Amino acid sequence: MTALSDRTTTARTVDHTELRVTAERQRIASALHDEVSQLLFAMSARAQRAYELHFDDLGELRNALAALGEQLQEAQDRLRGVIRDCGPATAEDGVPATTQRDLDDFADRTGVTAHLMVHGLPEHLPPSVERVALSCLRQALFNIERHAEAGLVIVTLDYRADLLRLVVQDDGRGLPAGFEPRAVPSDGHHWGFTSMAQQVELLGGAVELRRVDEGGTQLRVQLPVQWPAQLPAAHPGPTGAR
Repeated sequence: MTALSDRTTTARTVDHTELRVTAERQRIASALHDEVSQLLFAMSARAQRAYELHFDDLGELRNALAALGEQLQEAQDRLRGVIRDCGPATAEDGVPATTQRDLDDFADRTGVTAHLMVHGLPEHLPPSVERVALSCLRQALFNIERHAEAGLVIVTLDYRADLLRLVVQDDGRGLPAGFEPRAVPSDGHHWGFTSMAQQVELLGGAVELRRVDEGGTQLRVQLPVQWPAQLPAAHPGPTGAR
């Protein structure tokens, strides 16, 4: 009976270990996709754009090479961030500032007009919320650049007392017919949205990707702001209480 119990305990330990290893592999794959592969794609697109538009203009080619060098440095920095367990944005580099920087780079790289609107009072949020919000933003911009053929992108950050809402809307060609954003990716397609939805839902949030009636696509991400619970302060009883 003891031997059987020992074998059962060992089997359960192996199962749990395998689950943890699988979960960690998925986390690393998601982080590499969100933080590195999109930037590499952007660098490739910038190089192709420079070749097509400035083949005979050495000055513009030098400028493009300088920009590619900066993006390469950013890719290295992001990879270091993944290695450091995907460290979240710091208080000095909050979500609105990082969002604006990403939009500026996106607009410069693609020629697509991009605007940021902020509602409410921005504040430093729990690191997990900031990390997932920025990850969703970057995935959305990556998808727009690769698929949407858009001319305008509007990003909205809505700070509320108990949640952060991120909306990314473009005026591109919209979702393809038969698109199933929550389908299990068997061939590598739609991995980005599936990964995004998993990250959001782990925080108790919700994500929606839909076609806009007037044309284009809208991504809506809602992340609840839940700070770690704190122990209540001790309150001494009234003098003479029994």
